[in-house]
Amino acid sequence: RKPVKAAIAASAEYVSGLLPSHLAYSSAHETASEDWTWSVGCNPLSISSKGWQLSEFQQDVIARNYIITGVEESIRVVNSAIQRLVTERTSEQGFKIFKTKESVMVEKYNSVVNMWRRVAFMSRGLRYGDAVKLMSSLEEASNGFSHAVNSTISNLHPAKCARQRKIDVQLDMTTIPAFIVVFGLLWFLLRPRRPKPKIN
Repeated sequence: RKPVKAAIAASAEYVSGLLPSHLAYSSAHETASEDWTWSVGCNPLSISSKGWQLSEFQQDVIARNYIITGVEESIRVVNSAIQRLVTERTSEQGFKIFKTKESVMVEKYNSVVNMWRRVAFMSRGLRYGDAVKLMSSLEEASNGFSHAVNSTISNLHPAKCARQRKIDVQLDMTTIPAFIVVFGLLWFLLRPRRPKPKIN
Protein backbone atom coordinates (compact mmCIF):
# COMPACT_ATOMS: atom_id res chain seq x y z
CA ARG A 1 0.00 0.00 0.00
CA LYS A 2 1.18 3.49 -0.81
CA PRO A 3 1.49 5.71 2.25
CA VAL A 4 0.53 8.89 0.37
CA LYS A 5 -3.03 9.03 1.69
CA ALA A 6 -2.01 8.35 5.29
CA ALA A 7 0.81 10.90 5.12
CA ILE A 8 -1.44 13.63 3.73
CA ALA A 9 -4.17 12.84 6.26
CA ALA A 10 -1.73 12.97 9.18
CA SER A 11 -0.20 16.23 7.97
CA ALA A 12 -3.59 17.84 7.42
CA GLU A 13 -4.87 16.72 10.81
CA TYR A 14 -1.89 17.40 13.06
CA VAL A 15 -0.21 20.30 11.26
CA SER A 16 -3.15 22.18 9.77
CA GLY A 17 -5.81 21.33 12.36
CA LEU A 18 -8.15 19.67 9.85
CA LEU A 19 -10.56 17.21 11.48
CA PRO A 20 -12.24 14.29 9.72
CA SER A 21 -15.88 14.84 8.79
CA HIS A 22 -16.99 11.91 10.97
CA LEU A 23 -15.40 13.39 14.09
CA ALA A 24 -17.35 15.87 16.23
CA TYR A 25 -17.43 17.18 19.77
CA SER A 26 -20.21 16.20 22.14
CA SER A 27 -20.85 18.98 24.65
CA ALA A 28 -23.13 16.69 26.66
CA HIS A 29 -20.40 14.09 27.18
CA GLU A 30 -17.54 16.62 27.00
CA THR A 31 -15.62 14.38 24.65
CA ALA A 32 -15.16 13.64 20.98
CA SER A 33 -17.84 11.61 19.24
CA GLU A 34 -17.70 9.68 15.97
CA ASP A 35 -20.39 9.23 13.38
CA TRP A 36 -18.99 7.07 10.59
CA THR A 37 -21.92 7.81 8.29
CA TRP A 38 -20.25 11.16 7.62
CA SER A 39 -16.98 9.52 6.59
CA VAL A 40 -17.65 10.08 2.91
CA GLY A 41 -15.96 11.78 0.01
CA CYS A 42 -12.85 11.09 -1.99
CA ASN A 43 -10.34 12.65 0.41
CA PRO A 44 -7.50 11.44 2.64
CA LEU A 45 -9.60 11.60 5.83
CA SER A 46 -12.33 9.32 4.50
CA ILE A 47 -12.09 5.61 5.22
CA SER A 48 -14.55 4.70 2.48
CA SER A 49 -12.38 5.83 -0.43
CA LYS A 50 -8.82 5.70 -1.66
CA GLY A 51 -8.63 9.34 -2.68
CA TRP A 52 -5.77 11.47 -1.41
CA GLN A 53 -6.70 14.93 -2.71
CA LEU A 54 -8.18 17.48 -0.33
CA SER A 55 -11.50 19.02 -1.28
CA GLU A 56 -11.94 22.77 -1.64
CA PHE A 57 -13.93 22.84 1.58
CA GLN A 58 -11.09 21.15 3.45
CA GLN A 59 -8.57 23.52 1.89
CA ASP A 60 -10.66 26.45 3.10
CA VAL A 61 -10.74 24.98 6.61
CA ILE A 62 -6.95 24.65 6.62
CA ALA A 63 -6.58 28.21 5.35
CA ARG A 64 -8.97 29.55 8.02
CA ASN A 65 -7.05 27.76 10.77
CA TYR A 66 -3.78 29.17 9.48
CA ILE A 67 -5.24 32.69 9.21
CA ILE A 68 -6.69 32.60 12.73
CA THR A 69 -3.41 31.36 14.18
CA GLY A 70 -1.39 34.00 12.33
CA VAL A 71 -3.67 36.88 13.32
CA GLU A 72 -3.80 35.78 16.97
CA GLU A 73 -0.01 35.56 17.11
CA SER A 74 0.27 39.00 15.52
CA ILE A 75 -2.14 40.45 18.10
CA ARG A 76 -0.15 38.84 20.90
CA VAL A 77 3.14 40.33 19.66
CA VAL A 78 1.65 43.82 19.24
CA ASN A 79 -0.09 43.78 22.63
CA SER A 80 3.09 42.59 24.32
CA ALA A 81 5.07 45.45 22.76
CA ILE A 82 2.44 48.00 23.79
CA GLN A 83 2.44 46.62 27.34
CA ARG A 84 6.20 47.11 27.52
CA LEU A 85 5.72 50.74 26.52
CA VAL A 86 2.97 51.22 29.10
CA THR A 87 5.11 49.91 31.95
CA GLU A 88 8.08 52.08 30.96
CA ARG A 89 8.61 55.00 33.33
CA THR A 90 8.58 58.41 31.70
CA SER A 91 10.98 61.27 32.29
CA GLU A 92 11.72 64.68 30.83
CA GLN A 93 14.95 63.49 29.22
CA GLY A 94 13.40 60.31 27.88
CA PHE A 95 10.48 62.17 26.32
CA LYS A 96 12.78 63.89 23.83
CA ILE A 97 14.24 60.55 22.77
CA PHE A 98 10.76 59.05 22.56
CA LYS A 99 9.60 61.81 20.21
CA THR A 100 12.41 60.98 17.79
CA LYS A 101 11.26 57.34 17.67
CA GLU A 102 7.52 57.99 17.76
CA SER A 103 7.04 58.34 14.01
CA VAL A 104 8.77 55.01 13.34
CA MET A 105 6.62 53.16 15.87
CA VAL A 106 3.41 54.75 14.58
CA GLU A 107 4.34 53.81 11.02
CA LYS A 108 5.04 50.21 12.02
CA TYR A 109 1.80 50.01 14.00
CA ASN A 110 -0.29 51.42 11.14
CA SER A 111 1.30 48.86 8.83
CA VAL A 112 0.16 46.04 11.12
CA VAL A 113 -3.37 47.47 11.38
CA ASN A 114 -3.61 47.77 7.60
CA MET A 115 -2.54 44.15 7.26
CA TRP A 116 -5.26 43.11 9.72
CA ARG A 117 -7.86 44.98 7.69
CA ARG A 118 -6.71 43.41 4.43
CA VAL A 119 -6.83 39.92 5.93
CA ALA A 120 -10.31 40.57 7.36
CA PHE A 121 -11.57 41.94 4.04
CA MET A 122 -10.26 38.95 2.09
CA SER A 123 -11.61 36.47 4.62
CA ARG A 124 -15.03 38.12 4.49
CA GLY A 125 -15.00 37.60 0.73
CA LEU A 126 -14.00 33.93 1.21
CA ARG A 127 -10.66 34.62 -0.48
CA TYR A 128 -8.77 32.48 1.98
CA GLY A 129 -5.95 31.69 -0.42
CA ASP A 130 -5.12 35.38 -0.88
CA ALA A 131 -5.37 35.97 2.87
CA VAL A 132 -2.94 33.14 3.59
CA LYS A 133 -0.38 34.78 1.31
CA LEU A 134 -0.41 37.83 3.59
CA MET A 135 0.50 35.88 6.72
CA SER A 136 4.26 36.15 6.19
CA SER A 137 3.95 39.90 5.60
CA LEU A 138 1.80 40.21 8.71
CA GLU A 139 4.40 38.39 10.77
CA GLU A 140 7.16 40.67 9.47
CA ALA A 141 5.09 43.77 10.20
CA SER A 142 4.30 42.63 13.76
CA ASN A 143 7.92 41.77 14.48
CA GLY A 144 8.98 45.10 12.98
CA PHE A 145 6.73 46.97 15.41
CA SER A 146 8.05 44.91 18.31
CA HIS A 147 11.67 45.61 17.31
CA ALA A 148 10.91 49.34 17.03
CA VAL A 149 9.47 49.34 20.55
CA ASN A 150 12.44 47.41 21.93
CA SER A 151 14.85 49.82 20.24
CA THR A 152 13.03 52.80 21.72
CA ILE A 153 13.07 51.33 25.23
CA SER A 154 16.77 50.47 24.99
CA ASN A 155 17.50 54.07 23.97
CA LEU A 156 15.56 55.39 26.95
CA HIS A 157 17.50 53.43 29.56
CA PRO A 158 20.97 55.00 28.99
CA ALA A 159 19.42 58.45 29.24
CA LYS A 160 17.76 57.49 32.49
CA CYS A 161 20.98 56.14 33.97
CA ALA A 162 23.38 58.83 32.75
CA ARG A 163 21.36 62.01 32.95
CA GLN A 164 19.50 61.35 36.16
CA ARG A 165 22.46 60.06 38.11
CA LYS A 166 22.54 61.89 41.42
CA ILE A 167 24.16 61.06 44.71
CA ASP A 168 22.22 62.39 47.64
CA VAL A 169 24.43 62.67 50.70
CA GLN A 170 22.79 63.60 53.95
CA LEU A 171 25.17 64.84 56.62
CA ASP A 172 24.13 64.37 60.22
CA MET A 173 25.55 67.16 62.40
CA THR A 174 25.62 64.93 65.46
CA THR A 175 28.29 62.72 63.89
CA ILE A 176 30.80 65.56 63.40
CA PRO A 177 32.18 65.41 66.99
CA ALA A 178 32.61 61.66 66.67
CA PHE A 179 34.60 62.11 63.45
CA ILE A 180 36.80 64.69 65.14
CA VAL A 181 37.52 62.40 68.10
CA VAL A 182 38.32 59.43 65.84
CA PHE A 183 40.55 61.57 63.62
CA GLY A 184 42.39 62.91 66.68
CA LEU A 185 43.02 59.42 68.07
CA LEU A 186 44.30 58.18 64.74
CA TRP A 187 46.62 61.16 64.39
CA PHE A 188 47.94 60.68 67.92
CA LEU A 189 48.61 56.98 67.42
CA LEU A 190 49.98 57.15 63.88
CA ARG A 191 51.88 60.44 63.98
CA PRO A 192 55.61 60.25 63.16
CA ARG A 193 57.72 60.29 66.29
CA ARG A 194 61.17 61.80 66.76
CA PRO A 195 63.95 59.28 67.28
CA LYS A 196 65.33 59.33 70.83
CA PRO A 197 69.00 60.27 71.13
CA LYS A 198 71.29 57.55 72.37
CA ILE A 199 72.94 58.21 75.73
CA ASN A 200 76.11 56.25 76.47
